[in-house]
Order: sequence, then structure tokens, then C-alpha cells
Amino acid sequence: MIELIESIGYWVHDLGPWGYPAAVALMAGIALLPIPAEIPAAMNGMLFGPLFGVLITWTGGMVGAQLSFELARRFGRPFVCRVVPESAVDKVDGLVRAAGWPGLIIVRLIPAIAFTALNWGLGLTVCRRRTFFWTTAVGILPFTILFVWSGEGVARLYRRDPGLALGVSALALVALVAIAWYRRRAGLVSERNGAGGPPRPSRHRTWSDP
Repeated sequence: MIELIESIGYWVHDLGPWGYPAAVALMAGIALLPIPAEIPAAMNGMLFGPLFGVLITWTGGMVGAQLSFELARRFGRPFVCRVVPESAVDKVDGLVRAAGWPGLIIVRLIPAIAFTALNWGLGLTVCRRRTFFWTTAVGILPFTILFVWSGEGVARLYRRDPGLALGVSALALVALVAIAWYRRRAGLVSERNGAGGPPRPSRHRTWSDP
């Protein structure tokens, strides 16, 4: 694991000034896919330090989140509106309206809710574009700081005690696997209860985005 991070570090260093936008693009791509972003965030802390690591991870996450939202709204919503009963989708839209911006921030702070699924799912609802943007910007910041700073801390620990750093990394990896398993299990339970998949939108275009 450490050797892989060092190899990535050399690659980023060889890119020179382009290393930073390349790291942002990588984080954006990860945010588009159902891939846990915690490990890449920690790696950014190891490679770029706490400040630039947070900026790179947060910026890439925001780009990926907004792209997911826009793609879901542009291509996913029209399809869902044709195949989902109006009463069902209106109920989901009502829940989104009732939750408001406080609810959108709160769900960002729940580790069991997958970041990528939320981005795509909200694009299918009446959630306003600007509301999605700023609640995502605020909501993902705490965990971004946590994982980036954790990665930077492991890097500093490795320089002083490689064995202990590897042990801490192994424990962190086990914790991330447990979180991923819990997310998967929660998704399966939702499917069995008939509430699987992302939130479904109203058949009517009632949002008021520009």
C-alpha cells in the first residue's frame, strides 16, 4: 500500500503543475462512480498535505457531484417520469420538499448513505440546483477534512514508525470495508422493502432552477 502511494506520488511529481488538476479530475471521476472516496481522500492527504489535500478532494468531489446531478436530471428524470406511477413519485418529491436544506445537509453527514447514490438520486427529484450545490459543498466538508487529515497523519507516522503506520492503515481499511458492507446491506434491505434505488421525481417539472 505504501509502495503504491509512493509510486503515485512520483507520478504526480513528474506531472509538475499539472499534478494538481490531474488529482482533481481523478477525484471527480471517483465521485461519478460507486467507488468509496475515503481511501483516495486519505491518499491526497499523504501526497499533498492537509491544506491542498482538502482543496483537491473537496473540489473534485464537488465537480463529480454536480456532474452526477446534471446527468440524472437531464437523462434520468424524463425516463422515470414515463415509467413510475405519479402517486409514488409525487410522494418522494414531497419528502424532498419537507426535508428542505437542513435535511440535505444532515444526510451528507450520515456515513451509511453513499455519496454517489445521493448525488444521482437528488438529480431525479425536485431538489433545486443551487440548493443541491451549496448543501453538498457544506455537507461533504467535515468528512473531507477528517479523511484527508487522517491520511496526512498516517504519512507523518510512517516516517517515524513504519510498522505502527501500517497497523493503523490496516485498521482503517477494515473500518472502510465495514462501512461499505453496511451501505450495501442497507441498500438490500431498502430494495426488499420496496424502496430501493434513488429518490424518484414527480411526473411534473415543478422545480424552478434556471
